[in-house]
Amino acid sequence: MVSSPYLCRFLFVAVVALALVGCSSESDRSRVQGTDSYNGESVDDGGIAFIPEGGGESQVRTTGMIQDGRYDLDSKNGPYPGKYRVEIYWNKKTGKQIANRTKTAFKDERKQAIPPKYNEKTELIETIKPGRNTLDFDLKP
Repeated sequence: MVSSPYLCRFLFVAVVALALVGCSSESDRSRVQGTDSYNGESVDDGGIAFIPEGGGESQVRTTGMIQDGRYDLDSKNGPYPGKYRVEIYWNKKTGKQIANRTKTAFKDERKQAIPPKYNEKTELIETIKPGRNTLDFDLKP
């Protein structure tokens, strides 16, 4: 029969080992940063998504905000290394004001400024490497 102190140590080591195996570390993900522009104009308030291409258990869809033409996904929230389709969105202000439903307030009208070939039907494919990645997107009409 196994004595109680040995059993406790064994259980403690087993639980810690399982916890470590079950957790993925930040270093598994990659940092991805860069700039985004469309037709020479910085994307001032948009979004970027990295969608896994070809599967793989460790690949997950990763999204981030584009502010003043820049995005930065840190190694905690960035994509895992692998091949991804990249979608870029920009709901650009049109310069017009539109009324809310009750017509008591107005807000800026916005329209998608980037064509579907860069978002819904993206043609952008990138390979994310381990560590730090810089990907700049200078999109053309």
